[in-house]
Amino acid sequence: MTLLFRWLGHFPFLKTVTGTGVLAALTMMLAACGGDSSDHGSEFSCAARHDWPSDGLGVDDARHVDANQFISVDQLKQWHRELDALGLRDTGGPAEDAYIRTLAGRLDCAGVRDVVLEPVTFPRWSTTDWRLTLNGEPLRVASYIPYSGSTPEHGVTAPTVHVDITQPVDPSTVAGRIVLFDVPNITVPTRFFLDNAMHVWDPLSSFSPDEPYSRPYLAIDAVTRTLDALGDTEAVGAIGILQMPYETAHGSYFPYDGIIRRVPALYVDRDLGEQLKGLSNGTELTLHLPASVADTATHNVVAMIPGASDEITVIHSHTDGTNGLEDNGPDAIIGIAQYLARLPQSALPRTVMVMFSSGHFAGGVGIEGFLRQHADDGLLDRIKSIITVEHLGAQRWEPDGNGILQPTGLDELACFFAPRIQSLADAAYHAAEAADAGPVIISAPLNPDADASKHEAVWPGEGQYFYSHNKMSDANYITGPNYLLNWGVDTVGKTDFQRVHSLMVAFTRMVLDLSKVPAEDLTTLSETIEPMAP
Repeated sequence: MTLLFRWLGHFPFLKTVTGTGVLAALTMMLAACGGDSSDHGSEFSCAARHDWPSDGLGVDDARHVDANQFISVDQLKQWHRELDALGLRDTGGPAEDAYIRTLAGRLDCAGVRDVVLEPVTFPRWSTTDWRLTLNGEPLRVASYIPYSGSTPEHGVTAPTVHVDITQPVDPSTVAGRIVLFDVPNITVPTRFFLDNAMHVWDPLSSFSPDEPYSRPYLAIDAVTRTLDALGDTEAVGAIGILQMPYETAHGSYFPYDGIIRRVPALYVDRDLGEQLKGLSNGTELTLHLPASVADTATHNVVAMIPGASDEITVIHSHTDGTNGLEDNGPDAIIGIAQYLARLPQSALPRTVMVMFSSGHFAGGVGIEGFLRQHADDGLLDRIKSIITVEHLGAQRWEPDGNGILQPTGLDELACFFAPRIQSLADAAYHAAEAADAGPVIISAPLNPDADASKHEAVWPGEGQYFYSHNKMSDANYITGPNYLLNWGVDTVGKTDFQRVHSLMVAFTRMVLDLSKVPAEDLTTLSETIEPMAP
């Protein structure tokens, strides 16, 4: 083992953003399963011992889901802890690849035999080095802006200029400069989500329509538009100033549309940002962000649990992410799979497809690749409904007067996005109710005619690509806490694992219920949705 790590030490990817992330990734890879992940149709075997229920289940267990027949709360917590240790799992990177292999092995442990890795190739932007120096002295950088561009190895040295991004960029002002811009804090009222609500599950009345909703990722569009505008100028670099202290800004990872831009860019916190804006005219900074772009194969995990019909119900999440919460959906799906795989085939009204997609942090390339690969083989026509689950058990943490995130003791607001289909909306509501999942808004698409491009999200979740590209009936559960898009943070202490377990059981019931709904009732849009009473 020592010789293995010495050999791996010669490779540049070991200079990782998380420090311990590569060791954790290697541990996952070695503890997972065999198989060549580059080949379509690779087989995986269960190499680890798991303390899961393993006895066969009966027909009655499909009618009445038994919460005692799932993996434990402690197991979910341990897997989440391992994800935090992996750190950033950028699309196609070694940490994500380790997680993909681990999930394939866990599906085998869960009794799912038909497990396939489907490759998707995309241009991966990556870096292991980002720095900012003033007069040769290093400054504390919060993060790099992914897919933002690249500098030479020695960096770029130039004077700075501060621009107001609410105004058009003057090319003559930014030419040859490192551009400073303030990343805005954007706040919307909660009624922004309620305006599209089909149902609401909030028996404790834990939020009000006028309650402000402010999250860092609401600024993604402002950042992408700024970087796109600078790409049409002769600016040599950019620095986004996040309106928060370093402790909260550290590890920020957005935008993640996978579009490679021309201008290399970093994030700094508000205090360093004020210092940089106060530099005298002509003072030069040196920005280091040498990045590489290479065609890279990532993989979707696709597995089948045969049912009584060739029609398919999909349970889905994604494998790339910033921390343990982003995304712990696959961990819960392993628990769902081990329950469904032990039912008699006749008790599953439809075949269940488990899908873990890659590409969330590269503009949805995983799902886009899946849709291309299966465009002509009949698989897509067999899919009658999809349940996408992301960021389970998130607890609400809000910035205090100094901008440091503090616990509120509340559940993070969740949304269950779905097209205006009565059966989907009702199933989502019943899942929220069964899990007692805190406040959940069952929402119609925010932008139903969007194409899921960089400025045109249908809704903020991975399931949007199924709906936007193929109009597939996807119900997408998602939360968006303040710490969602930060690598290098502990999210174990920000997650309610009993809630994760309850959601796992509720989503199992939802899979079984939707599998009984006639196909025509899963495609027909309704002008109005009959509301559910709590």
